[in-house]
Amino acid sequence: MIASISLITYPRDELRWAFGRMGLDRPDLAKTPGLDFKRMVGTAKGRSFAWKPDLLRWGLVAGWASEAHLDAFLAESPIVQRWREHAAEVWTMRMVPVKSAGAWGGSNPFPAQPAPAGEGPYAVITRATLRLSKVRSFYAAVPAIDLDLERDDGLVASVGFGESPLGRQGTLSVWASEQAMKDFAYGTDAHRDAIRRRTREHWYSEELFARFRPTASEGTWAGRDPLAALLAPRP
Repeated sequence: MIASISLITYPRDELRWAFGRMGLDRPDLAKTPGLDFKRMVGTAKGRSFAWKPDLLRWGLVAGWASEAHLDAFLAESPIVQRWREHAAEVWTMRMVPVKSAGAWGGSNPFPAQPAPAGEGPYAVITRATLRLSKVRSFYAAVPAIDLDLERDDGLVASVGFGESPLGRQGTLSVWASEQAMKDFAYGTDAHRDAIRRRTREHWYSEELFARFRPTASEGTWAGRDPLAALLAPRP
């Protein structure tokens, strides 16, 4: 299998149309061949993990039976055609899950695959269903993590995302290397403290942690392809 994430950013005059497509695109997604997992998500503003919604940027997190199915979706789907007609930017990253634990919606959608040969960038997706009693505690930990992210030279790109305004939250971070990813995860005080508190205080009723090796990136996010310098162009 292969996973993908697409971020679609709309101009302000398309805000109402973009918001509506979050519901109206679901029937076309349900009919998409080879689409084994799909979540349409909203995103947070900027590169922050803090949940301050950006109503002009939306996302699709997906798992595919094969790369050929993803190719066909990007080339032929009416959903993607609408993205290109209405959006200011569309960015899609293909990625191979190399380590995954936990569940999203009751199962793990990203079973680990053999890692591509050689060195390369890494991506991390975290997703959790927050216990309502722990929402305040969780969000109080985010600003310090965001500050560490801003200072980290190994971070390529990051964004918070959510399936609902409150309670079902996730993050995407893209790193220049596996070592850069590990240095942040285990070498920064704020993130280490959040990991400890997550377990000790039982923040989540469900959680998923998945690492990926990006294999291709196309389009732009915030005016550029963040992986252009780290991945060879796709044939």
